[in-house]
Amino acid sequence: MDKKRVSVFVAGQRFTILTDEDEKYVIDIAAKIDARISSLTISQNMTRERAAVLTALDFADDNEQDKRAIAEIKEQIKDYITEISKLSEENTALNAENNQLKREIAALKETQNLNAAALQDAQNTKAGDEKEKEALKAQIRALKEQMELVHVESTPAPVEEAPAPEKEEVTAEDDLFFGTPAEPEIKPAKEKKNRHDHSHVNPYRQQFMQKKNEQKGYTQQRQYSLFDKDE
Repeated sequence: MDKKRVSVFVAGQRFTILTDEDEKYVIDIAAKIDARISSLTISQNMTRERAAVLTALDFADDNEQDKRAIAEIKEQIKDYITEISKLSEENTALNAENNQLKREIAALKETQNLNAAALQDAQNTKAGDEKEKEALKAQIRALKEQMELVHVESTPAPVEEAPAPEKEEVTAEDDLFFGTPAEPEIKPAKEKKNRHDHSHVNPYRQQFMQKKNEQKGYTQQRQYSLFDKDE
């Protein structure tokens, strides 16, 4: 860039400055220096040369202070850059850890979904097994009922035995009427008498006739005829 000449007035004198800076910038700097010198000359009753030296010292001091401030700012910027770099590394590590956690969470979710699906399948299988078990139980009950029906149909009905007739006790009196063999009754020997003798009384005959008349109601005539035959 070509340098250019800029004319300025400081402390009542004209100066030509060769610079590559902007003309307005140079004129503004010269105006500030001139104002400072004029202020010192009026307030301190100094000569222009002495006021110009003090102004130069002030500007030099300001320049050094600015340089120190800039240096401090640069150091701070360096510290900031170092801290930012450290934070960036930590952020990178955190991002890597975060990504790892995301992958682990995704894997856990996948495992959870698989476990949920497996649990659902197990529950469905269990429900199916329970239904199949109940169906088998129902089939077993039906088969048992069929077997019981077949058993009942094939089992002959018990034949009720007719009650045995009561055995009537056969007495000596019944033997006389029905001809049932019974042990012969031993009677004492009778003396032969005239059958037309009505004075003869048979004690056995009277006793037998009395019982028969009471129990079976046979007529006296029938009883006499039977005993007549026996005699």
